[in-house]
Amino acid sequence: MTLVWNPAPAEVTDDALLRRVTDMEFEGQTPCDPAALALLGSLSQRILQDPVSRRMPQYVALAYWLRPAALARLVAALPVPPTGLVPVPRGVALHLPPTNVDTIFVYSWAMSVLAGNANIVRLGTILSDDTEWLVRTVASTVADHGQSARQLFCHYPYGGEIERALSSLCDLRMIWGGDHKVASVSIVPIRPDGLSIGFPDRKSLAIISSLAYRAASDEERDALAVRFFNDIFWFDQMGCGSPRLIVWLDQPHDLAADLYRRLEAVVAQRQYRVETGVAIGKLALSADLLAEGIAMRHEAYSNELHVNRVEDPVAALRRGHGGGFLADWIATKVEDIAALVSRPVQTLTHFGLDEAESGRLARLIGGRGGYRIVPVGEALQFDTIWDGIDLMGHMTRRVLVRH
Repeated sequence: MTLVWNPAPAEVTDDALLRRVTDMEFEGQTPCDPAALALLGSLSQRILQDPVSRRMPQYVALAYWLRPAALARLVAALPVPPTGLVPVPRGVALHLPPTNVDTIFVYSWAMSVLAGNANIVRLGTILSDDTEWLVRTVASTVADHGQSARQLFCHYPYGGEIERALSSLCDLRMIWGGDHKVASVSIVPIRPDGLSIGFPDRKSLAIISSLAYRAASDEERDALAVRFFNDIFWFDQMGCGSPRLIVWLDQPHDLAADLYRRLEAVVAQRQYRVETGVAIGKLALSADLLAEGIAMRHEAYSNELHVNRVEDPVAALRRGHGGGFLADWIATKVEDIAALVSRPVQTLTHFGLDEAESGRLARLIGGRGGYRIVPVGEALQFDTIWDGIDLMGHMTRRVLVRH
């Protein structure tokens, strides 16, 4: 089945979809065009004004990222190209978002809109009510701004002729998802001079300085627990930046239990709940980690929060579950943490590291993995640099001009 959202989903023929895409070839705009900024600013306003967003904090975060003031700061921070290089759109961009983080399709699309590209976003056929609302809100805002000719939200089957035909018309492909998705989609050719970027499976961890946590006041500890809740429980801990492993820098003693009790209090206050099957799965995985010698102790603070003190943090990182399943481990120095990092590791959030320590950690993990070192609370905050890739730089081309 082939669908196009205008703003509600409607079935179309494969030929009709391909005609839409063919007509988009020269629909690009100048990067950071005022019309693009106005479109994204209107979308921010609509999300914030709708009652749906009030129970979806990740939608509120998206809307704040799209605010005119935030976009103005983003544009101002972009590198100024050298004299003689003129930035232009890459062309037609195809976005293949993941299923576990519904806001990624908007972030990826919005960055490409800023880059001036015409955009195709492939969506799934089974969307939650909230995701369907978000798609319709985006599509209707696009239509109201007269941008439908260059912004297409659709669904088509993978693995068929329509995928190959549509991909062949694209200058840029953004593949968000697991390793298997990136590998299987990447074999489908795009334009010969096109660029395909894969964002595969990623795992993340958090670092807490025991010294800094011990010195923190009750108010600071409670605030840290709230930020940890946002990092861990948004998207049910399935976001690539959501930490699976908590690394305590130096022996925490009773501090670890103090943080986890405060985190559990936030979980209860926010009324986060997991299904029975998820809770049982966390118990089963904890038993496996104990039996295999990966973990030495398991603590269930509730069905929603399980913590395993581990001896093998690398193995624990590979065995994530989601829904509030954490491993914790004690490091004696920053160099111990660097040894945990490999290519699949994306984000290292931190509390209590000073600028020198975080800078040293960045140098130590260079070439290993680990593409973001950000404060706790910013694990899922989208940025113009993602997985070590300058998105705006890759979403645009440079025209060389000499006189």
